[in-house]
Amino acid sequence: MEPLPRGGNFEFVDEIFGGSIPRNFIPAVEKGIIESAHRGFLAGYPVVDFRVILYDGSYHSVDSSELAFKVAGSLAFKKAMEEANPCCSSPS
Repeated sequence: MEPLPRGGNFEFVDEIFGGSIPRNFIPAVEKGIIESAHRGFLAGYPVVDFRVILYDGSYHSVDSSELAFKVAGSLAFKKAMEEANPCCSSPS
């Protein structure tokens, strides 16, 4: 996860190679991130102007599902935000 310039909105970059995550589950990861960003991290304000790069992952033929990957995207977003030490700013 990395910041984009103000007004950059959201960018999802799929850099998965070698099939570590089946292609049909990648949109679910993105959806989990987007939904979490809309709910916000600090005081319920949406998170904007950032890029997420999906570069690795894994799946299990029995336990993996679209919902599991959506939740994984949401949890990854929350963890990245905790480590990023975000702050609120007013529009300029």
